[in-house]
This record gives sequence, structure tokens and C-alpha cells, in this order.
Amino acid sequence: MFYKTIIVEDEELTRNGLKRKLEHFDEIDVIDEAENGIEAVAKINEQKPDLIFLDIQMPGMNGFEVLQNLDFMPIVIFTTAFDEYALKAFETNSIDYLLKPIEEERLAKSIEKLNKFASGDNKKVEFDSNISALLNEIRNKQEKLSRIHIKIGDEIIFVNTADIYFFKADNKYTSICTFDNEYIINDTLASLEEKLPQNFIRIHRGFILNTDHLNKLKKWFGGKYVAVMKDKNKTEIPVSRNSKDKLFPE
Repeated sequence: MFYKTIIVEDEELTRNGLKRKLEHFDEIDVIDEAENGIEAVAKINEQKPDLIFLDIQMPGMNGFEVLQNLDFMPIVIFTTAFDEYALKAFETNSIDYLLKPIEEERLAKSIEKLNKFASGDNKKVEFDSNISALLNEIRNKQEKLSRIHIKIGDEIIFVNTADIYFFKADNKYTSICTFDNEYIINDTLASLEEKLPQNFIRIHRGFILNTDHLNKLKKWFGGKYVAVMKDKNKTEIPVSRNSKDKLFPE
């Protein structure tokens, strides 16, 4: 079994590294590469590869948007820098996913899984169904609150939720915190919690954080944890005992 393969990855170093690693697998025939989503859609629809290695986070058009715009659906192995807890939306809907930096041993297991998949009856039908379910889930997520408007004097500022690192409540006020700015809004954390996408998690009565901007969890006194964010100040947010499993299920 041979797989005509296209690598979709915006970082040249990562793209070349994956291509070199794939040279060790006789069944993989890399026929082309794409460095952004628009290029990927054009090349996949034209060349109809058997397999694509698809980066999720790309400027302009992300990996999910690439899939939504395809006329032809190949087998997909996702590549991502996301932490594992953020992968639940698609880990059962693709052949496999690879966390960056991609390790050769992990890649070998992925190719082994691919070969087992290809030898099964009706597996492609099942895969197409799973991808459709994944895209529906992504669409539903995108229907959630995508940006927030803030009135400051005579101006209205729009902040994309993807650029929000965390929300914090202090007495009567709720603040939006981005990488280096803070804005006050009228919404309560409870009302925001219902409207925000799934990557926003209430980890404390006074905080909702965006897991895409979470750097690490750090042990604190009494067996507790704090969440260290990736913002300019590397803000540390207390994690309630009941919320730790939302971030790091053991």
C-alpha cells in the first residue's frame, strides 16, 4: 500500500523535518507541500492525495477551515502544538494526531495505525463520517461568542475572543485581559461562561481562562495549583480543587 501524501505546514523548518522523517517509510510518497491553508485547498482538490499531514494552526485559514473547503477528502493526520487536553474535539475523528515537535517513534506509531486503518473494511466510510462530525462540532463552536465590544468614551473597541487570555471578576466588575491590556465590561462571569467557546474554562469563582493561552500548571501550597498564563505578566491564576481535572485530567 502506497499513500500519495501532501504535507500542510506553515513553518518551513517543521515541514522539512517531517518530510525527512517520512523518507524512512516506504509506503509514504510525499508528492507535494503546502505552506498555508489556501494553497493546501487548491493542491488537495487538484492532486487528490491519499493522505495529508495537516497543521491546525495556520495564518489566514486554519486546518479545520481547510477541511471545510475541500471537494475531495483524503485521510487526515493532524499535526499540532496544542496540549493534549485540548485535542478531545478531534482525537477520535481522525486517523491520528501528532504533537509538535514530532518525534520519530510517535510518527512510526501513527504510520502503523494508518496501515491498520487502510486494511479494514469500510474504514474510509467511517472516517468520512467522523470528519463530518468533527466539522459540525467546530462549526457549533464557531457559533459561540467570537468577539466582544467594549465602549471606552466615544469609541467602541472590538476584541476577538481568541485574543483574550482570561476574564477576572473583582467585586462588581469583570475585566477582559489580553496579552498586555485590560478592559472592564458589564457581563458577569456566569453569563460569559454560557456564551464562550469550549476552550474557555471557569477554573475559579473569579476567573475564566482561555486554555489556548495557558502555559503551565504549577503546584502551590496545600496541594493546590495555579495556572500560569502566557500573557506579558505571566499571570498566575488560582485553580480550585474541583477545576484541576478540567485542565489536566489524570
